[in-house]
Amino acid sequence: MWLDDLRPLHFGAPAESERLNESAYQAFGIAGLGASVADVVGARLPFGQLRIFSRSPQPRRRVLVVAPMAGAYPFLMRDLVMALLDVADAVAVTEWPNARYVPVSAGRFGFAENCVETAQMARALAGDALTRDALAGNEGGIHVIGVCQGALPAFAAACLLAEAGTAPASLSLIGGPIDPSRNPTRLWRVLQERSLEALERQVIETVSSAFPGAGRRIFPAWRQIDAFALYLWRQSLSGGDLPFRLAFDDGDDPVRFPLARLCWSMMDVAGEFFMENVETVFRENALARDRLSVAGHEVRAEALSTTALLTVEGEVDDISARTQTEAAHDLCVNIPAHLKRQIVVPNAGHFALFYGRRMRETVLPALAEVMQAAEAVVRPAA
Repeated sequence: MWLDDLRPLHFGAPAESERLNESAYQAFGIAGLGASVADVVGARLPFGQLRIFSRSPQPRRRVLVVAPMAGAYPFLMRDLVMALLDVADAVAVTEWPNARYVPVSAGRFGFAENCVETAQMARALAGDALTRDALAGNEGGIHVIGVCQGALPAFAAACLLAEAGTAPASLSLIGGPIDPSRNPTRLWRVLQERSLEALERQVIETVSSAFPGAGRRIFPAWRQIDAFALYLWRQSLSGGDLPFRLAFDDGDDPVRFPLARLCWSMMDVAGEFFMENVETVFRENALARDRLSVAGHEVRAEALSTTALLTVEGEVDDISARTQTEAAHDLCVNIPAHLKRQIVVPNAGHFALFYGRRMRETVLPALAEVMQAAEAVVRPAA
């Protein structure tokens, strides 16, 4: 498949000589909790790796969580992963590393590479990554969940796989800017006004020789910490729910993994990804305008026809505002109505969609329902 030529996939964990510096990742701290949970690296790619948490050596329901590359480490998805382990046998995460620790020899990692590696991880999980039985004819039975910025590569990957005849069983998009021009946020307006050249000069820097990623261009973590601090200040002034959630943490493990720690642990993002994401998603609005292509391959939403689709939005989300994620339903014209679902979580901000009590009580049941509906379609074909 053409994906293998662009981003070759290897099953299993990297050899000792290939492993990145331990600071490249943040441990999820899930393995061994309660009922036995295995934690393995199921597959690796030039940049990211597939982290799999499993309650069974032969999992039936498998879920891929496409983590956003918006500053926080993928372990920001920890609460969602813990919740999903109650309704799925295996939950995998696209584990993106801190770009500061990725050698330049690993190559570039832009928006297209993000989409292709996401598609490759979906293929790996659809094969039997846990037993390294690569692509063993079990493709199509997995469920893909794209969160926040991760909704875009999740959507693109699902479309590309559908073109190849290996569409996922379901695609769930949680608080993602599928069409950020709908109900535009402050972020949208700021990025429309600023030139890409000026933005790059202002926010992108080069990794020094003191780190394994020396010479790589990055959007540094310290700038993202500043941006998050400003966002939290605005939330405090406007009566947003995030300050309350940080103070009264209702996550799965608020002592060891409080929301504050998950939010404030920032990583450096590949500079080319940051700039291309701004250009493709917020400036060109390429997906909503049916102009998105990945490595010369058109992303055609109409290729999705048997994949169940769920969109999840927060009523007061000021990062991916109401109707921005819902736009996916308008794009997917060939998915029948009985396989489409959409929910709006009342009084929920952005972080409530993937963390805490409201996620477990409202979002998780919707995810389980769409998976069940999808499996009712996939099972006869299998």
